[in-house]
Amino acid sequence: MIYVKYAIYILMVSFSSLICLNIILTWFPAVYKFRLFRGLRRIGDAYMEPFRGILVLGMFDFTPIIGIVLFDFLIELYLYLAY
Repeated sequence: MIYVKYAIYILMVSFSSLICLNIILTWFPAVYKFRLFRGLRRIGDAYMEPFRGILVLGMFDFTPIIGIVLFDFLIELYLYLAY
């Protein structure tokens, strides 16, 4: 049972890293010419889409911070409840 809990934790942390990578890649729009990066974008955008446009100041969109903080909170909550 402990292996299942650990595997879920690893998946959650991997997805959090994918979201961070997706945010960094938005600064370089030319990388989306490659199929791999378009696929990564689709996966990350599935989670980030509900947060888009909530906290925009000028040309800067700070909503990914909300998404990352919320997901990290969910990871910590999972660790607290699972172990």
